[in-house]
Amino acid sequence: MSDPVFWLGLSVGLVAVGILAVILTLLPAVIQLGRAAQSVERFFDTLLRELPPTLEALRLTSLEVSEIADSLDEGVKGAGQVVKQVNRSLEGARNQARGAQVNVRSLWAGVRAAWQALSSETPPTAMRNPQLRSGQAGRPFSAAAPSIPLGDMRSFASKATPEGSPPHAQPSRPDATNP
Repeated sequence: MSDPVFWLGLSVGLVAVGILAVILTLLPAVIQLGRAAQSVERFFDTLLRELPPTLEALRLTSLEVSEIADSLDEGVKGAGQVVKQVNRSLEGARNQARGAQVNVRSLWAGVRAAWQALSSETPPTAMRNPQLRSGQAGRPFSAAAPSIPLGDMRSFASKATPEGSPPHAQPSRPDATNP
């Protein structure tokens, strides 16, 4: 057993058996690694085919979202202006309603005053106002009073009829009988 060739052969044989064991153990791993490499290669091929259109679609989608956001912002601003305009219109309508209410009340007060003036002999309360009387204290306004004085009818009647006799029909103007 001291032969060195034997020991050399034995050691070479043992190394060969070890290498064979390593190769047999690595063979399934190498096969799996080859399959994984093919899978990665197919993935990269698919990625190269699909990624540029997907990125383009994402870019277009982001542009559309930006446009929608801008139009939505403009729509919100427009809606705000519409709300302001509606508020101004409502305020104008309120003011017109107040004015109409004042006009209706004034008209109703005028109709009531006219009705009172036409339906009764008593003067309306507004005509008893001291500012409207123009210095005629105690004298109420009368719509039936003549506005143009006709003169003194007694002196005319005494000239036209003899004393003691009843007066005859006299003209309303005194200068009509005097030539």
